[in-house]
Amino acid sequence: MEMGSEESNFSRNSLPQKGQGPRHAFNYLFFGAYFLIIAFLHVFHVFLIEPSWTFTRYFFIIFALGEALLETAILVLVGRLIRQYLPRAWDHVFVALAFIMLLTHLIDFPLVRLMGISFWFALHFVSQESYSNFIELLLASNVSLFIWAAAGLAGVGVILGGVFLYRLSERWTDRHPYMVRYSVLSGVLCTTALFLFVWETTTVQNTMAMHFESYEKTLPWKNTFLPVQKEYLTLDNPLKEPEEEQDALRKLDSRAFSLSRRPDIYLFVVESLREDFITQEITPELHQFKKENVHFDLALSNGNATQISWFSIFFSKFPFYFGKIVPDQWTGGCIPLRLLKKMGYKIHVYSSARLGYYQMDHLILGESRYLADKYYSLEDSEIQEVYQKDECAIDHLIEEMGNESTSSGRVFLVFLDATHHDYSWPLETGSHFHPFEDTVNYFKAAVSNAGLEGIRNRYRNALRFVDGQLGRFFEALKAYKGGSESIVMITGDHAEEFYEQGYLFHASGLSHQQTHVPLYFKFGLNEYVSKLTQRALCCHMDIFPSIFHYLIGEDLFGEVFQGQSIFNAEYWPYVVTARFNASRSPYEFFIHNGTEKILARFTKEGDIFSSHQLRILASKTLHDEPLVLDIESVKERFSDAIDRIFSP
Repeated sequence: MEMGSEESNFSRNSLPQKGQGPRHAFNYLFFGAYFLIIAFLHVFHVFLIEPSWTFTRYFFIIFALGEALLETAILVLVGRLIRQYLPRAWDHVFVALAFIMLLTHLIDFPLVRLMGISFWFALHFVSQESYSNFIELLLASNVSLFIWAAAGLAGVGVILGGVFLYRLSERWTDRHPYMVRYSVLSGVLCTTALFLFVWETTTVQNTMAMHFESYEKTLPWKNTFLPVQKEYLTLDNPLKEPEEEQDALRKLDSRAFSLSRRPDIYLFVVESLREDFITQEITPELHQFKKENVHFDLALSNGNATQISWFSIFFSKFPFYFGKIVPDQWTGGCIPLRLLKKMGYKIHVYSSARLGYYQMDHLILGESRYLADKYYSLEDSEIQEVYQKDECAIDHLIEEMGNESTSSGRVFLVFLDATHHDYSWPLETGSHFHPFEDTVNYFKAAVSNAGLEGIRNRYRNALRFVDGQLGRFFEALKAYKGGSESIVMITGDHAEEFYEQGYLFHASGLSHQQTHVPLYFKFGLNEYVSKLTQRALCCHMDIFPSIFHYLIGEDLFGEVFQGQSIFNAEYWPYVVTARFNASRSPYEFFIHNGTEKILARFTKEGDIFSSHQLRILASKTLHDEPLVLDIESVKERFSDAIDRIFSP
């Protein structure tokens, strides 16, 4: 009898033989390709972690292959069960989901490689964003919304195309079936799982701790079978809830409102500014400014992402409170700027960066930006090149500096953005460092380190351009009659990594490269510099407390700010820096004492203010070499810091 239909063919192929369970054909073309693609992808990712052959590399290659085989076998088994027992419509759903699973691995690779986050983690926090914050996230990538929309449509087309290819390959495999019994599939699953379990229990002690977490993220399932021993620290008290806006205002000391002098204040926040790139060769103007004024050997940002760092600068609070203090509830703007307004200062804002990022303009400047007497933003300007926006911002700053009718008593907040990846500068006249990549090719950067020096040179050229703009400001400051008395601060919102610790750019990890920023102060003629005590480190939270101490002559706001004046003889010798968590309060952070740091994570990631326990992730040196993690030693070395952060 001729059997032409798929069901007839399937029935014939499924007949049991003597002594055997039922056998079933499966789409070996699709699932074979599925295994080969994800196995290659994750093994290749393992090779990118470090250049040398180590046992750790062998260990994770085996695990990547094993997890890829397990995942493929599970899909084959589920697909056969659906096809055998459920209506045809469920088979279509399964095929679409299987292809989506394949796509998630393809997307996951560059996300983990560049940002240190998995596809599922990214999907989780994006799903919790408001529409406006979601758009800001897309814009922050420096990819146009049109390209994002086109990519979304292309994604839908790829999924539909994948379903078509699956059905096409299925027609071939149904004509040329390869029969597999359920017992064989079960055997593959059990044998592979048992092998990986034995492999891990007998060899994991030979792996190196230094790159273990980075290697884990290369795996299809992001974890090995056995959980790494976790160290927990129980807290006597959870984080304090932030005080209400009016309560904070009542703590202001009225003695600060009357000043005998109001020197101009300039605060420059430069995107992705990394301290060890501030050299005579790359940034001669900044290098000279650093030598002539106050600087610290170790200055740290309070976040590895823009919004967290801006928050800690302008609120002088621990970065945990970002996401807890929100524009809808805190409508009056940040306390330091409100205090300067009470002192008689006018506030001028010049920005080429997107201050609307996570509504930071309203959080810092208040509802409708009412604290700003002048607000000059180029974020929605018709000017296309970012470096030209920086240039315009400096043009308008210099023009206002020379306005004698409003001289003195002014605060200038300047945000420069040319040093954000892809990095921007005038190619024809400002390319000092060669060779450089024509553009940052994210795919190329994810799959190879071959063009890394070209990306670094893009960054160096952008730094050189921004340095030239700051040089224009320095010249104008010398010419301006009130320039010598002015207060000038220059910092980066965070720094930038070039795979030194496994990631590219920023917002991906709490490495030294992503958090070590310049923090340079000029206090008038620096007559107060002799009063500075030797400090091991400084951070963003200390900027405004130091300004007020200099203006008033004493520190009157110890209860208002969590940062410290650099003029205080006694200071808290720690810095807290938190990791990017989109619009929510960051749950991962480090505490640094100037020579080493501990990395920790709240056990209640979704509500850190009710968490009574920290998971201590690692202990590292200044330059991120791993130290032996001992919870008792952590308590001993960092107890003063923990007591202050989690005081009742």
